[in-house]
Amino acid sequence: MKYRFILLAWLLFINSTLPSEAQTAYPFGKDLSQTMTFKIMLRCATADQISNLDLGAVLKYLKQLDNITRGLPKVVILGGYQQDGHDHQYPWWTPADNTFFAPGGLKGKAALSWLMREAVKYHTHCTFHVNPFDAYMESPKWGYYAGKDLICRETDGSYLKGQKWWGRQSYFVDLVNEWKSGVTKERIDDLIAAFPQLKETGVLYFDNITQYPASPYHHQTSNDQRNTIKQIAIYLKNSYGIQLIGEYGDKQLYGYLSQGITWDWGEYSLGINQMEVPPYLMCGGRDIAHDKLLNQRLDIKPALQVFGSSVQFEDIQFQHFPDRAQREFAHHTLTYFNLNRLLRQKYTIDNGDYTLNLSENTVSNYKNGLHTITQDGNLIKSGYDVFMPVYWLDHLETMCYSMDGGIRRWVFPTTWENIKSADIYVITPDTITLKESNRRITNHSINLAMKAGECLSIVPHGINIHRIRTIYELPPSGTVRFDEQDQNTKGNWVGAYGKSGYDVIGGKRQLPSSINLNYVANNLETWAANSTDVRAPYLSSKKEGRVAAGNTALLHEIADVDLKNGVTKKVSLYFLDWQRYHRQMLVDVIDANTKKVLQSNSLSDFDNGVYLNYLVTGHVQFRITRFFYDGYKDPNYPTFSGIFFD
Repeated sequence: MKYRFILLAWLLFINSTLPSEAQTAYPFGKDLSQTMTFKIMLRCATADQISNLDLGAVLKYLKQLDNITRGLPKVVILGGYQQDGHDHQYPWWTPADNTFFAPGGLKGKAALSWLMREAVKYHTHCTFHVNPFDAYMESPKWGYYAGKDLICRETDGSYLKGQKWWGRQSYFVDLVNEWKSGVTKERIDDLIAAFPQLKETGVLYFDNITQYPASPYHHQTSNDQRNTIKQIAIYLKNSYGIQLIGEYGDKQLYGYLSQGITWDWGEYSLGINQMEVPPYLMCGGRDIAHDKLLNQRLDIKPALQVFGSSVQFEDIQFQHFPDRAQREFAHHTLTYFNLNRLLRQKYTIDNGDYTLNLSENTVSNYKNGLHTITQDGNLIKSGYDVFMPVYWLDHLETMCYSMDGGIRRWVFPTTWENIKSADIYVITPDTITLKESNRRITNHSINLAMKAGECLSIVPHGINIHRIRTIYELPPSGTVRFDEQDQNTKGNWVGAYGKSGYDVIGGKRQLPSSINLNYVANNLETWAANSTDVRAPYLSSKKEGRVAAGNTALLHEIADVDLKNGVTKKVSLYFLDWQRYHRQMLVDVIDANTKKVLQSNSLSDFDNGVYLNYLVTGHVQFRITRFFYDGYKDPNYPTFSGIFFD
């Protein structure tokens, strides 16, 4: 019991140590690569557009989505929540529309607050669709902004016009002047004061995140406006624990913006190789906007299939026809989250053949219009047929979906190797119905005959499928506290580190049975096998010579540390930029099950070698990621050269 209290105290001590020149908004409070983030439009600006005023009906839809997604953590972005609907009231973000209604006679803001509270029961947190750039003369706040000179101006002093939306001319807020005046904080503070539930949600959505209008009259450039977004992101995080997401990704906001809902990796997004950006740093939704989905277009770009993409659900069709939402979730989001949990190792494109190799022996491939995924050589996805783990639940469960129906044999993942029989359930937006009980599992596989559009969940026989408990509700797999950084010891670790065990990369390993140490997605690279350089660590505790070597990866790698019997160890990782490649890395310590960041350090300038020291209990993973924290540049691959236990 004593240790339990100590561990809880450590969790409260979780921190991030980023050097001042590398100040970003990372680590983020939520890993949106494991959170389904989607939109619902509540009220458009004109009567002939969407009116979703009955928030009881909206809650029913959220309940259906929770049934479809089996309790997956979700964030819903509510558009058109403000008075008179979408794009009204800007530049201000309040008040809430007074025509909303909810059970119990609730109206307006009270009804919206009710929805936000009730949604949590269905593993869903609500946030808002706001626009930091647009301002309208019709807004009650226009005079306030004009009086403080917070609107962008042309060289001649006239107001800089944006587009016309809903028949109303928009103008651009000068974010630089707004921030300097303190008004940016005012409008953020006003929104949070009106809806404090946003702090629990931990996310706020900025529309049109890629438009940064210059203000020639004020001598403000587009980059000046963009840099203000960075300051806003830091303010949201430090003041409210809220992370910024947007419509698109922006490579200049890497480390500040954690998600672009519309995500195409092209001209409106990062425009870079997906192998340079792990999903826990920047993830996205779907490149097909809601208007294209009106025609039920199902195909998306090959790269987005290979790496996975989620959903937007912005169009009202998904609320009216939740079976379409189920199709999109089962095919896209389920795939997306399973792929996001893996480490990206290699990506090739060869004459229309797209192949992504990931950890856990997983291969995602797109060729001739067909997307397939194999794991350990077994098919888990073929087109719109999927057979994938529902990993976020605390029991074994596999979801199977087929758009066209048919009979197919599927092989279970290795986690099912001791399971002899299973129960099969049909999942619909409103129900979970037993289809077959105690089906025998033969040769670790199952034959399934499915109807078109049918979704099944398969659990070991006797599991109560109706009891939803996610892994995020369980205690963390381990705990960590950052202790210190050591730049003095260099390669002379004998006597200072490793008294309880060690593994020198390229050298010797000596570990007791109480310490399990494994590496994921790394390659050994030896730079100097017989070095006399003091930076190179000793091969072993016997000082048998020195070796300069490292475990390396293109993007990210993991050192998995499992300490048995509840012991606490000092765990020290040695980092050495031997070739002086100006490497920049994140060193995250994460929960082995949920991948939640428990502690984070940014690391650069380690040409002479540096130890990061931690106090660790239980099972954690050290995730090392190449990080472009100083704008979008090209640091070399991540590496580490040893791990020591004391």
